[in-house]
Amino acid sequence: MYYDIVFAALLALVITWLIGAGSKVMRVVITRSTELGFNPVDIDLVLQRCYGMFPIPSVSFNGAIFHRGMSVRAVTSKERVIEGRFVGINKDNMLCILTPSSVIAQELDSILEMRVVGEG
Repeated sequence: MYYDIVFAALLALVITWLIGAGSKVMRVVITRSTELGFNPVDIDLVLQRCYGMFPIPSVSFNGAIFHRGMSVRAVTSKERVIEGRFVGINKDNMLCILTPSSVIAQELDSILEMRVVGEG
């Protein structure tokens, strides 16, 4: 009887560890990222909506602070390079970057590198 309890406890521990390890792997494989195209004529409307959805105007990343309007280059964990204008961040840790033809919302945790590519 005691062996059954000890065995059940050890089995539960192993299953819990496997679920935890599996969720970490899935988080790396599946990152939240959304890209929406827009017509450049509608840039003012797009920016107005983005400012509402990403209201926090600055973010600290690897010791550097990025402010709304800065031109940035970000590299994601999937080696995707995003270059555009930093718009903001929200409470869900989603970063918004505006490129000439699209708006990209990327999970901050999946960004490996970010740097300023120009002033402004």
